[in-house]
Amino acid sequence: MEIDGLRVTVAGAGIGGLPAALLLAGAGAEVTVLERVPEPGAVGAGILLQPNGLAVLYGLGLGDALSRAAFRTGGSGGVADETGRPLVEVELPDFGDGLDHVLALHRAHLHAVLLAAVRDAPRVTLRPGAEVTGADPGGTVTFSGPEGDGTLDADLVVGADGVHSVVRRAGGFGAEVKPTGRRYLRVIVPGTGLGIAGERWTRLGLFGGAPVGDDTYVFADISAPPVAAALAARDLDALSNAWGRVMPQAGRALARVASFDDLLINEVTRVDCERWSDGRLVLLGDAAHAMAPNLGQGANSAIVDAAVLTIELARHDSAGAALAAYTARRRPAVRRVQGMADVLARLSAVRNPALRRGRDAVLRLAGKAGGGDGRVRAIQQEDPARLAAAVRGLTEGTPAA
Repeated sequence: MEIDGLRVTVAGAGIGGLPAALLLAGAGAEVTVLERVPEPGAVGAGILLQPNGLAVLYGLGLGDALSRAAFRTGGSGGVADETGRPLVEVELPDFGDGLDHVLALHRAHLHAVLLAAVRDAPRVTLRPGAEVTGADPGGTVTFSGPEGDGTLDADLVVGADGVHSVVRRAGGFGAEVKPTGRRYLRVIVPGTGLGIAGERWTRLGLFGGAPVGDDTYVFADISAPPVAAALAARDLDALSNAWGRVMPQAGRALARVASFDDLLINEVTRVDCERWSDGRLVLLGDAAHAMAPNLGQGANSAIVDAAVLTIELARHDSAGAALAAYTARRRPAVRRVQGMADVLARLSAVRNPALRRGRDAVLRLAGKAGGGDGRVRAIQQEDPARLAAAVRGLTEGTPAA
C-alpha cells in the first residue's frame, strides 16, 4: 500500500514505539507519537541488544550512536551453575552484515538515541505528556494532555503502550493477560571486573550481569525466601548477604547498590493475543506479547515488530492484507520464544538440590547433543542480515521481502 502520506498515531514512546515511528516516517508516513510522560525517558537498568534488534537499529543508521556507550560481546556464551561450571554453552553465529555480536548498554542510552532520532525526523511529531485514554478500530484516539483533552484521527494506530495497553483494551484482540508470579531484580552498580559476566543458575535462582560502560548491569531472581524477605524489609545488607552466601561475586556486586530505591523490581506478566490487529488498530511489543525476560527478547522482539509491520505495509496493496501478513509473520515466531523463555524461567528457579542435579545433568547432555545454532537462530525470529537490508530498503523506497 502507499505509505507516503499515511496518517499514523503511535501510542507510547518506548523502545518499540520510537523505532516504529522512525521506520514509518522514513517510509513516508506522517506520524504522531503520544507519550503520557512529560519528559520521556527509559525505565529500566541495562539491556542486551541481540542481532535481531541490532539489525533494525543499524539499518536505521543508529549504530555509531549506540556503540559510543556500549559493551560489545560475541562468540560463546551461555549459562553456568553457581560455581561457574558451564550448563549450557551457546555459540553466537555470524549472521553476516556485521551482525555477529551483542551490545550491552544502559537502557537510558538506547532510549536517548532513539528519542534524539525521533526529534530530528521531519515527519514525526512527538507529544510528551499526552496520555492515551481511548481508541477505536476506526482509527480515532483520545488523549489527555497539558492543554486538555484531545482527539486524533489516523489511518493506522500503533499500540506500543506496554503490558497494560489502552489500545489493546479498545479492540477485539482476544487478549489473555496472565501474571506469572515470577519477580526479578535489575540494577546498575558502579564499576566493572566483578566476575559476573553471563548468567548463573544457583540454589537461589538465576543471577547474572554484563558490563555497560564503566558500570555493571545486574539481574537476579528474587523469589527465594531469604531474598524475598530482604526485599520486603528493604534491607540491602540482608540482600547482599543472602546472595553472597551462595555466590560471593553476587554479594559483592549488590553491596555496591547505593540505595534501595535504585533497585528495579519487575513482576513478570505474559500477554498473548489471538489477533494483533483490529480495524485500524495494531499492536506491537509488550502490548501484543509480553514475556519472561530469560531470553532477553522482550525489547528486541518489539524492535523487530516495528520493522516487520512497516515492511508488510510497504509490500501489500491494502492495510488489511498488510496487517494480516504482519500477524502471520510475527505471532508464531514470538509465541515460540515466549514458550522457550517460560521453560528457562522454570528451570532456572529450581531450588531442590536433587532436582537441580538432575536438571544440570540433562542440560549438559543436551548440550553435547548439539542443535544450539538452530536454537539461537529461532530465538532471533528473523534472519538478522536480511532484516537489516529490508530496513535500509524502506527508507530508500525498495523494501525487501
